[in-house]
Amino acid sequence: MAKSNTKLSEEIKKLKKEKALLRQQLAEALESFDTLQKGGVDAFVISDKKDLKVYTEVTSDKSYRILVENMHEGAVTLNKDGTILYCNSYFATMVNCPLQKVIGATFNNFIDDVSKKDFELMLKRCRKSAIREEVYLYSKTVKDLLVLMSINSLSLDNKIVLSIILTDLTVQNKNQQELKRRAAELEKKNAELEIANKDLTAFTYVSSHDLQEPLRKIQNFVSLLNEEKENLSIDGKAYLQRTYETARRMRMLIDDLLVYSRAKNFEHKFEEIDLAIIIDEVISDFKEAILEKNATIEIHVGCKVNIIRFQFYQIFQNLISNSLKFSKVGEPSRITIKSNTIRGGKRTGKSPALPVDKLSAKMDYCHIIYSDNGIGFETKYNERIFEMFQRLHSQEEYQGTGIGLAICKRIVENHQGIITATGKPNKGARFDIYIPVVSNSSAKASS
Repeated sequence: MAKSNTKLSEEIKKLKKEKALLRQQLAEALESFDTLQKGGVDAFVISDKKDLKVYTEVTSDKSYRILVENMHEGAVTLNKDGTILYCNSYFATMVNCPLQKVIGATFNNFIDDVSKKDFELMLKRCRKSAIREEVYLYSKTVKDLLVLMSINSLSLDNKIVLSIILTDLTVQNKNQQELKRRAAELEKKNAELEIANKDLTAFTYVSSHDLQEPLRKIQNFVSLLNEEKENLSIDGKAYLQRTYETARRMRMLIDDLLVYSRAKNFEHKFEEIDLAIIIDEVISDFKEAILEKNATIEIHVGCKVNIIRFQFYQIFQNLISNSLKFSKVGEPSRITIKSNTIRGGKRTGKSPALPVDKLSAKMDYCHIIYSDNGIGFETKYNERIFEMFQRLHSQEEYQGTGIGLAICKRIVENHQGIITATGKPNKGARFDIYIPVVSNSSAKASS
């Protein structure tokens, strides 16, 4: 009986020692696990029945792992048997499989049947050199998951492993298809534009010859009849006057259409010139109309620009003509033309007509501000005023074709510039023009 109690006592002592040892090991394990979670371990040792294995997580390796885990490409490491030793989360997402199920699986399971033979050949060839080929992966959610697979054979700890990087080409292919589609659309539009340009050229020829010649004859006949108008009845005189006005408007329309079509012609010579010189020429040609309207024109322009001279003459000709035409009754017309140099790119400005965000941030622009004190126009017409045949008033009120400002817009855009308009009823109109600048000179003022 005594022997039995002694044996039991020894067993209890042994169990207590084992319990204390287990508690100590558990505490050490919990401490190590906590340290691992906090990233405070650079290396750890695992012992098995044969030997000790050291696993390192030095700072450089850790940074590399973070990089691999966060890159937008699949990364996989295989042993010589094709078993996945490691993969990043992006690859698991690509094949729509939980990460814990991917690691330890056979990589061939994630290769689509159509690419299995190609992949087997790649495995044989990669032992000699790095391989980059397109293959299809198997995914439950993505059909035809095409990837660019790069395989490198590496020797680690005297063992051969395969490092694989997989780039998803499905989005890239979709983008390429979209680019091809847009390129085809652009080619189609260019072909249509070419046809339209040919039609416009044909129209210009017809306007220049076939339409203008009979129009000249009509105007000549009207002039001859006008010499005999005293012999006409009251109705006959009215018909004659109506015919004269119709022929005159038709002539204006043809001339404006010709100018508009030719405004796109870049064969004209560009030259560096001070804009004030062109403005002075236009004012000289409007001398009689300016005196008739008792108008004053103030100029503060000092920009030099590289332009087609006669086209900018047409711009200021149209603007000044409109200012004189749409002046207030009984009030002298006042026109101001000034300029400054600005830099393109985004910025804030007091003027609502300052579209600097649409201009190149690498260029300086001559900003021309043209304003008058005429009858103006409603804000809703700020953009529509540049459309072809856009008339804000009837032909009986103000003569014109509604093409003049469309010509101005086309000319400015031909010079890589922008033109905007702002106006208020009875408060005048303002036009802001932006043209790439060549150089600045001192401002010139005249009246």
